Amino acid sequence: MTVSVWQEMPDPIQVEHDDVVIGAGIVGAYTATLLRERGRDVALVDARFPAAGASGRNAGFVLTSQREPYPMLIEQVGRETAREIMNMVRENVLRMRSLANHFDVPLEDGAAHLAETHADARELEGWVRALEADGATVDFSYKDPYGSSGYVAMMQIENDFMVQPARLTEAIAASSGATLYDHNEVYAIEPAGECLLVHGRRAHIRCRKVYVATNGYGCDLHPYLRRIVRPVRGQITVTTPVEPLINVAGITENHYFRQFPDGRLFIGGARAFFEAQEYTAEDAITPDLHVNLVNYLRLWFPGVDFEVERQWAGIHGFTPDRRVAVGSFPNEKRIVFAVGFSGYGNSIGLVAAERMVALALDGRDPGPLSAARFT
Repeated sequence: MTVSVWQEMPDPIQVEHDDVVIGAGIVGAYTATLLRERGRDVALVDARFPAAGASGRNAGFVLTSQREPYPMLIEQVGRETAREIMNMVRENVLRMRSLANHFDVPLEDGAAHLAETHADARELEGWVRALEADGATVDFSYKDPYGSSGYVAMMQIENDFMVQPARLTEAIAASSGATLYDHNEVYAIEPAGECLLVHGRRAHIRCRKVYVATNGYGCDLHPYLRRIVRPVRGQITVTTPVEPLINVAGITENHYFRQFPDGRLFIGGARAFFEAQEYTAEDAITPDLHVNLVNYLRLWFPGVDFEVERQWAGIHGFTPDRRVAVGSFPNEKRIVFAVGFSGYGNSIGLVAAERMVALALDGRDPGPLSAARFT
């Protein structure tokens, strides 16, 4: 984000920490936790507050998958690398579940990848075969999990679940041991001798290393980030309560939905139909996309009477290949980043944070998550 000269506090706080983590979403909060475990004095900085961005605006799906179906991932990177990425995702999902249990954050087991057509079902079967060949436990059947909605087939991957993402992020941030500087938009990072100086709206922080965990935001911090991450808007509609209808969360090629315990229906997606308007960092809802979401519910769950209760938008970060990028700034290795989760931060964000910390403190290559693939 940018900050005008009028917005900066007249006398910004002048402080010093070992490390500054920019972005208090789930990746930034977990990064701060990892750094504190290493004995570092950490500042956790956010333009607004913990979970204000995508971590508090997503669907809460914690899935053993990435943006592209697993067979497509294999085509992109080869079997060995795809298997390595999937093992990271499986580890991440288990760690997310462990954290949710530790912090007593509500979760719901299960999520179903759905086939709307027989062609979709054949693709799901290919996905199942590829996952099973690489050690995943998958359940596939030619049935509609909702009884008579019309879905042709479903696939469920072991350990997938739903979580309250904002509460989990807030809990991780609060327990991290880092000093939080909220409402502190960062507008510049500059060398200051052996240190770095992080300029924020209300605090200027001298530090040794900087960790950028802004996902789709923060491209103004360095031109290099503009080359590898693009802000993309996601939108969600929530309805008034209805009778029990969706016993397991569903994911199709273009939509995802679930039903809360209180009966409200939740649906997101449809970006593919409105791509030109959704490649933006503007946090705003667009009526045409929400009409699509509502119409989708009415088409697949006919006869259900509901009204729209709430709509919101969230900004994701997409890389060109739809996979997270972990790396450092050219000519400034003291600034590292993990950005561009492409809507799957809950699935690989913790492991990406771990790789980012290992890069900064140990010089360890991030492997298949490395941003070097874009140079």
